[in-house]
Amino acid sequence: MKYLILAMLLSLFSPASQLLALTMDEAVQAALQNHQRIEQFRADLDQNQATVGSTRAAFLPSIDLSYDYSKSDQDPFLFGKESSTLALGASLNLFNGLTDYRSHQAAKQRVTAAEYQLQGIIADIILETRQAYIEVLRAVSSVATATEGVELLLRQKRDADLQLKYGVIARNDLLRVEVELSSARQNLLQAEGNLQITRRQLERMVGNRLPDSEKLTEESINSQLHSDWSTVDDYRQRLFDHRSELNYLRHQLKAAVLDRQASKGEFLPSIDLSARHEEYGDSLSPTGRDHSFDDDNRLLLSANWNLFDGFASSKAVSAAEARRRSAAALLRDTKASLLLQLQTTLQNARIAQGRLQEAQTGITQAEENYRVTENRFAQQQATTVDLLDAQFLLTRARNLQVNAQYDLYLTSALLYRVLERDR
Repeated sequence: MKYLILAMLLSLFSPASQLLALTMDEAVQAALQNHQRIEQFRADLDQNQATVGSTRAAFLPSIDLSYDYSKSDQDPFLFGKESSTLALGASLNLFNGLTDYRSHQAAKQRVTAAEYQLQGIIADIILETRQAYIEVLRAVSSVATATEGVELLLRQKRDADLQLKYGVIARNDLLRVEVELSSARQNLLQAEGNLQITRRQLERMVGNRLPDSEKLTEESINSQLHSDWSTVDDYRQRLFDHRSELNYLRHQLKAAVLDRQASKGEFLPSIDLSARHEEYGDSLSPTGRDHSFDDDNRLLLSANWNLFDGFASSKAVSAAEARRRSAAALLRDTKASLLLQLQTTLQNARIAQGRLQEAQTGITQAEENYRVTENRFAQQQATTVDLLDAQFLLTRARNLQVNAQYDLYLTSALLYRVLERDR
């Protein structure tokens, strides 16, 4: 048993165990923990929730405690030159045209809207992290392709050097190979630079520095993004039901409708009930005298109906109606825009699938063409130009395959975002 424990401890500290690959899911989880945009919209949600609590206060009584003290040189009413009053009062609104109720309901709708807005931001960050992860893998594959192209040309240059030495080819054939090798090395430098840039972009999303030894795995993409390209009609209802932007706008529209109804409540009377207890005194202490008339209890029911307020209420209703129409128009436009986004994504998916199939066929053909041409060149039946053309076709076929493969991954990630799946 002790040998088994020792072996486990050694495996934990071995170099192989320290080179664990960063999966796409781990990158997404890190981004969700560290991204400041999530904290920003959580704060907005907290603000809306606090507003709901503020509007709920309209249903509770208001309680006030007050104290007054006065001192004068004259006493014309024979009440004493000093007087003090201590009062405790409570008031409760019984009716105000349902303005408070509808304002409270509107605030609750905005909380739900803020929840959907936060949900949409989370989905955006997941998409951006997946895109950054995929772009790093694309850059890694591009570096590998460019490196292979350089190695092929280096091998070809060595062969050309020997052939030039023995007078089999002319010097300009060697120069042509060297020019192509220089171009391939520049492409490799560009690919390596793009790899560093994409890694920095991924670091920006996950909020952590990625060591140069940190590897990414393409298997984690396949495990998370399952391509299922159906028709637009199959996805349309899911899009309309689940997309956060649409649900956000729907609840904003409901809030605007309730705001308009709350504004109309200003045309109705307001009824309030209040109770007040007062104690009086002829010194700093209102309880300094012991007389039955030194305290007072009052219960008051009051109604108020504004007949004219300079058209302020009617203008408030008009403003609320304009906000409602604006929210309704934005909802309709967003639905059309998201439907177009779905149609475009599905079309791009079909294109990417077709490109990938053609690219895979092209690689097989280009590899065979290069092998045949290289054998013919070794037998002096093909020229340097023929071999360079074959090498160019092979490199281009591999680049096309890389771009088609990762474009398909990106399209899959975008479809998940469009439908808000697998968050």
